[in-house]
Parts: sequence; structure tokens; C-alpha cells
Amino acid sequence: MNSKSSQALLIIAAMVIALLFVKLMFDMSSSMIEMTAHVGAMSRDVREMNESMRTMNDSMLGMEKSINSMGQAFSQGSDQFQQWSPSGMMQQVVPGSGQRSR
Repeated sequence: MNSKSSQALLIIAAMVIALLFVKLMFDMSSSMIEMTAHVGAMSRDVREMNESMRTMNDSMLGMEKSINSMGQAFSQGSDQFQQWSPSGMMQQVVPGSGQRSR
């Protein structure tokens, strides 16, 4: 009987080990599925960040062009302002200032 009870214990131990192995494989499979979903979500997030960076870069280039245009307009206006003579401007602003009364 001793050998039969040993065999029974070995069979039971083997079945327990097999069940633990099946559970371990199931848990690993579930973890891999979950990890795959997380990696997919991260990939989408990185793509969205990349698109946002492109959009931000385009916006920055547009702002740079606008600032350059404003700088050129200011420079042209400043050049025109410097070309005007103050006495000519006063004559236009105050009527009769260029004529002296005798």
C-alpha cells in the first residue's frame, strides 16, 4: 500500500503542478494582451504628439513671418517718417503757419 499511496500522491502533485502551470500561462497571456493594448495606446499618443509638434512648428513659422512683416512695415514707416521735414508737417497741420502777416 505504501507504493500505491506514493503513486497517488505523485499523481496528485503532478496534477497540481500542471494546474499551476496552466494558471501561470493564462496569467501571462492576459498580461501580454494588456501590455499590447498599452503599447498601442502609447503609439497613438506619440503619433498625436508628433502631429501637435508639426502644427506648433507651422504656427511658429506663421508667427515668425507675421513678426517679420510687421518689422518691415515698421521700418518702412520709420524711413518715411524720417524723410518728412518737420516744417512741412507743421505747415500741413496748422493752416497759415507758413505765411507771415505784415
